[in-house]
Amino acid sequence: MKAAAALLANFCLLLLLMSWCNLVDTIGHLLSSRLLILGTILPSLLVMVRKQLTVKPVISTPSQQIIKAKTVCVGCFLILLLLYSHLMAQLGIAPFSSFVFEYLLLLPLLLLLLPKYLLFVSKRQAEPEDEYARLGLCLLRLKHFFLAEHKALLLKSLVKLLFIPIMVGGLFDIAEHLVLFNWSLHPMALVKGLFFFGLAFDLIIASIGYVFASKLLDNDVKSTDATLSGWLVCMICYPPLLIVYQWFAKQTDDFLWHDWLHMDHPLYWFWAFIITLSWLTYWLSTASFGWYFSNLTWRKLIDLGPYKYTKHPAYVAKNIYWWLHTVPFYGVNNHYELLRNLAGLTFVSSIYYLRAKTEERHLMQFPEYQAYAKHIATQGLLARIRKLLLPHKVSQS
Repeated sequence: MKAAAALLANFCLLLLLMSWCNLVDTIGHLLSSRLLILGTILPSLLVMVRKQLTVKPVISTPSQQIIKAKTVCVGCFLILLLLYSHLMAQLGIAPFSSFVFEYLLLLPLLLLLLPKYLLFVSKRQAEPEDEYARLGLCLLRLKHFFLAEHKALLLKSLVKLLFIPIMVGGLFDIAEHLVLFNWSLHPMALVKGLFFFGLAFDLIIASIGYVFASKLLDNDVKSTDATLSGWLVCMICYPPLLIVYQWFAKQTDDFLWHDWLHMDHPLYWFWAFIITLSWLTYWLSTASFGWYFSNLTWRKLIDLGPYKYTKHPAYVAKNIYWWLHTVPFYGVNNHYELLRNLAGLTFVSSIYYLRAKTEERHLMQFPEYQAYAKHIATQGLLARIRKLLLPHKVSQS
């Protein structure tokens, strides 16, 4: 949580400085949003690198062949990332177009600096001939390729390939909305501004988790879910499969909770509070990951923040938000529309239930998570509620 707190402090400070200096009017919303992102991440990144260098001195001198193999391997990934993102952008799938242009400008510099970076990291590895080197040697035709040997690297690289454009492109878009937003004390304007603020910070955490995963920062992926079911229920929530998810989840009307309740209604403020609490819980859950966020992977045990009380706080909070925000029973004209709305949201909740179960199936391979799951089962929020409501049954069991 310290890493997330430092990022949040940078984020808030930069927003205040930009507002105070009228930076958006001076340099435009595009540059302002990019400065907000870089200014939030870079100071924390430099602190992380400096901290890791103190515990990871130079211990080896890798051969030129190893560095060349790693460069070919990572370079191929960087080019594939551009090709995949460009294809998705050509198909009109958001937010890939926001990512492609700026990544295309940055790619030559990344390729130029790549050998020096890999040499820098490899000198601090006990075994410089790692999974990247072994796959690179295959790409150079210096070794035979066996899928089983490279499956772990291919899977975690595929996760990055699929999610980096989504998270970074989405961050570019929402950061522009945030720096352009006109804050006011009107309740709906305040809620909308806080939503932009929270979503932008959420995407900063997510982008960091995918872009900066590395052995140097000690936040590299240790295991990736290898099951088709795990990948399917996860990827249906993101582009390009998101279109299928949206088709099933689509409501028959466009009415939301604030169309149903007005400010003079006594239920309005309670409803607004629960909705706000739900997405704050979701964003706090994401922030709990710090530099370790990623779908479909295991990096380390996260048992901080909301995860201290339940295994899937983000998924629970998301589903509470969608049900309360959408209000499926309001705006319908007949029983069919009501059933269609309820079925759509039930589909959404079912997907996230399956995501939770497939993630647990993968994570239960690790002793740390097994101990954590056992602790939540007996000391988590639901266990405590059961003890309060049914003390006799709990004691008997």
